[in-house]
Amino acid sequence: MLSTELEAVEYRQGPLSQEEFRRFWELGYHVVKGAVSRQEAAYYRDVILDLVPRNLVFPPSWSCHDGRLKPHQLIGDKRDQTIDIPELIPLLGNERLYAVACQLLGSEQLRARDCSVGITLRNDASRDGQRSQLVHIDASVPVEDDFDFTLQELQVGGCYYFNDVRPGGGGIHIVPGGHRRVEQEVRESDNGRHLYSDWKNIPYDTVEMTGEAGDFVMLHHLMPHAAAHNRLAEPRVAQFTRFLRVDQSHGYGRQPARHYTDAQLAVMSPLLRKLLGVDSW
Repeated sequence: MLSTELEAVEYRQGPLSQEEFRRFWELGYHVVKGAVSRQEAAYYRDVILDLVPRNLVFPPSWSCHDGRLKPHQLIGDKRDQTIDIPELIPLLGNERLYAVACQLLGSEQLRARDCSVGITLRNDASRDGQRSQLVHIDASVPVEDDFDFTLQELQVGGCYYFNDVRPGGGGIHIVPGGHRRVEQEVRESDNGRHLYSDWKNIPYDTVEMTGEAGDFVMLHHLMPHAAAHNRLAEPRVAQFTRFLRVDQSHGYGRQPARHYTDAQLAVMSPLLRKLLGVDSW
């Protein structure tokens, strides 16, 4: 069951109805239909596909597994999954997603992060079943810290689908209600934060989330999930966005802003400047 603090979260006016709000806390996810239009989705799809080198010689910084391409940029000698080019960075400031996140996080003072992208090509290998990745929780809580199960800790985020994602088409796999199972197991164990290899290899059954171009699948940060094989001809193209409170309990909400170029700053809305820490709330 949910912790006392999260059970006490009250519905506040916003894009989610009371029933949608309740179901998010019960199931751990919500699909924001049409977070961007189909025309916008097609534009972002093409921008991301244009990142793929025409000669198919991928930079060493990219990761490529089971047909899933994840571009990284090199900053010094470190790989960075944030692909915040001017064409894509406005996705972090989507006003509909921000409004949903405000409802769920109980605050208007948020930060946005991630901005990674994924391209999942057709993969005909059959030995690995539906998933191409271990079921896991993202590293949104440092391994050396315990979960505290409060709104201050909570992050919500997920991925935009920029093409129609049909069954078997590489949609993200999730565990409906999985965030509650994680909390229960953690609370019942003396070593709960470190179960299942720090929650990177979780033995839960999953379901695939299909969707239409422009949809956004928003997840609770304790939602177990995994990438999936794409068995269809069309590549699945996605971008990942996450929201958290400025007073996030592990300090992520007060990290200094990244260095942004004039081209990046030129496309930032006033809201996005605050979400990225360029301007203060």
